[in-house]
Amino acid sequence: MRKRLLFIFISLMIWCSGCSIESKLIRNYKGKTQEELMLSMGRATRVETVSGGGKINIYEKSKFLKAAPINTGQFQYDKFESPKAIKNEIYKFYLNVQGVIEDVSYEVNYER
Repeated sequence: MRKRLLFIFISLMIWCSGCSIESKLIRNYKGKTQEELMLSMGRATRVETVSGGGKINIYEKSKFLKAAPINTGQFQYDKFESPKAIKNEIYKFYLNVQGVIEDVSYEVNYER
């Protein structure tokens, strides 16, 4: 029984990781050229050079998230709201010497 549950849990984790934003980015951009990247994402926020002649195109996007009401499902006199936050997304595209994307990484963090 434990082996069966462990197998189901591991297969569920693998399936969920295949649906992540980073894996979708890798699928969509790996093997594409820098020109195709610029057409879809625009000009990079920062460009860093890597030893060996490659470079990293970094795209940073920030979005202000307003306070959202939290519904507890009960009648309340007090108003509950989530705090305001800033969502920072960082996309990193690793390009080789020929200008072809080899790898993609995605990071997200929230500031209050």
